[in-house]
Amino acid sequence: MYNRFFVIDGHCDTISKLDDISAMECSDNHVSISGLYEGRVGIQFFAIWMDPSSTDNYLHRGMELIDRYQRMMNKYSAYFHPILRLADAKDTLEAGKVGALLAVEGGDVLEGKLSNLEVLYSAGVRLLTLTWNRSNQVSGAAMDAHNRYGLTSFGKEVVKAMDHMGMMIDVSHASAEAFWDVMEVSEQPVVASHSNAKAICAHPRNLDDEQIKAIALKGGVIGINFYPHFLSETGEAGIVHIIKHIEHIAGLAGVDCIAFGSDFDGIEILPKGIEGPQSFPDIIEELLRLNYAEEDVKRICHNNFLRVMEKILK
Repeated sequence: MYNRFFVIDGHCDTISKLDDISAMECSDNHVSISGLYEGRVGIQFFAIWMDPSSTDNYLHRGMELIDRYQRMMNKYSAYFHPILRLADAKDTLEAGKVGALLAVEGGDVLEGKLSNLEVLYSAGVRLLTLTWNRSNQVSGAAMDAHNRYGLTSFGKEVVKAMDHMGMMIDVSHASAEAFWDVMEVSEQPVVASHSNAKAICAHPRNLDDEQIKAIALKGGVIGINFYPHFLSETGEAGIVHIIKHIEHIAGLAGVDCIAFGSDFDGIEILPKGIEGPQSFPDIIEELLRLNYAEEDVKRICHNNFLRVMEKILK
């Protein structure tokens, strides 16, 4: 029943947890090969994340993790296909493999040099989350209450360069000031790869209604994050809370800006009823039970992200 509803998941942190590449074969992490296939994940965005408090050599650490990603891709080439351009997505889906799109979470990796953006692009990176929980040389961060600002002058150069190169700009984690700077500077659709609605859960990491409408107006997408503390103010959540965020955004800006951005392996707890990507069919079933049109469910599952990829990837 769910084959036509394959999923694009806009964010997971699995690579940072893969000390042993063979861990992709087991279920110790949220994301495994079997879970991706069981959940009908057609494309998984794999984020490279570096803890800013544990390293000063961001680019070196980032390239180490990219090498880990490449070793995973080589070892499991029968299951994964890299996504560098839109044609790769079509080839992947036709081959019945899981498309893997490489992302980096945190502009710290650039170390203040625009040339390092070219290094990342050459290594296969197609999405950059401008910041994480700490403000950096690119952007202020939503969770950095003591050092709030927008895009720096360097950050504006980064955004313009990403537009030109064909790299997706991710405003998850960005401060409100940085968010609106990106909306002004970027000429392309903007992604919030793993963010939710502040009207439903008033967490600093979530997006307010004006931000949601701005992303929709720009033709971008918001990947619903499964972290219970971003889903519910009590920190207890289930599939019903994922649906609440979808319904709020749909009512506010339509379904064309809604996608999935699970944050698997980047969050320490999961919503009740969610075990990993293998649980995506349960979310789909609930949307269909609530009488969401099949075409709208397809948009949420994959077509919205595909539209953005078609617009941005060279």
